[in-house]
Amino acid sequence: MKICVYDWALHSIGGGQKFDCKITEHLSKTNDVDILSLFPVSKKQLEEAYAVDFSRIKNFKYLYKKSSLNPTLLHLFSFRKISRIAMEYDLFFNADAHETVKPNARYNVMYCHFFGLKWPKPAESFFDFVKLCARWLLKTIARNYARQYDKVYCNSNYTKAWLGKKWGVNSSVIYPPIDIPKKISARRKSIILSLGRLTPDKNYEFTIECFKAVYDAGIKDYECWICGSEPPAEYYEKLKKLSEGYPIRIIINPKGRELNKIYSESKIFVQAKGLGINESKYPALLEHFGMSAVEAMAHGCVPILLNKGGYKESVENGKNGFLFDTREEAVEKLKMLVKNQRLWGRMSRNARQRAKKFSLERMQGQIDEAMRKAIKSGKI
Repeated sequence: MKICVYDWALHSIGGGQKFDCKITEHLSKTNDVDILSLFPVSKKQLEEAYAVDFSRIKNFKYLYKKSSLNPTLLHLFSFRKISRIAMEYDLFFNADAHETVKPNARYNVMYCHFFGLKWPKPAESFFDFVKLCARWLLKTIARNYARQYDKVYCNSNYTKAWLGKKWGVNSSVIYPPIDIPKKISARRKSIILSLGRLTPDKNYEFTIECFKAVYDAGIKDYECWICGSEPPAEYYEKLKKLSEGYPIRIIINPKGRELNKIYSESKIFVQAKGLGINESKYPALLEHFGMSAVEAMAHGCVPILLNKGGYKESVENGKNGFLFDTREEAVEKLKMLVKNQRLWGRMSRNARQRAKKFSLERMQGQIDEAMRKAIKSGKI
């Protein structure tokens, strides 16, 4: 079967892109698969970043060599190009929730990590307001083809609910895949970890402030590690300034073995994306699933997560991690875990067991079932 997997944002590193690459690798084992992205991507870099084997991928296609335009806006204007390319394939896998792309292949699937709302966030400046207005206008004019796809999948029940509300789409959940290590390190360090894209929406300032509160309360044997992709320079300087005088490390672009080592050595994972956000107005600003949190759980790292969005599907509160609503609650849970090693040990074992629900093998089985349904439809 000839398949095209489309993800416009493969030029950037992220959890959604990792999922798309894992799906692509699996599909390439029994099909002729091409990858389509906005800009040229390096096969080697993708393989290193996401631990995948792309030796069987037929073609790496892209829409633009380079552009001075904002990539997020540029991809909104590219739907006609993508629709034409989709016509060449038996199955078009829109792994981007790009709803203005007409499903022109023989069989068409959309996967939503989350979908683009017409007004996804509050304006931060006049120029940002103008960009949001342009986005709103384009999405108002352009046609939404989501309900014309043969099947729509998504990454969580949180995303599923919003797809139903905003697009009237009845989607099915396929959780992102998590690599479950066969063994975990017995050599734990006293590390409180927060990991993901190093961007302001992840609220790393919150993790730092919670750690400082615990440290100032007399618990001096812990460190805080902030890890992720290359941050904007201004945000990096902000995090460095907040960290001054405390045992806080900022680690840029950990990959492969280094990343797994960080997970396996850490004891507690803290994340608070969506803190202070009105979910009913800006649901896109919450964590839709939270792959890094579940990856940490797979290594026995106990999560303390904001009680919003997809985090609530990852953690069973009080059993394999904690959910919090306020900074005070987060600090309280941190103190409990660092002071009570018996509690931490029990929750660490439970977290590892919970993560198995989101294994790579489970995802591959669901993708195989989706393919069987596609073939059974008679379109391919």
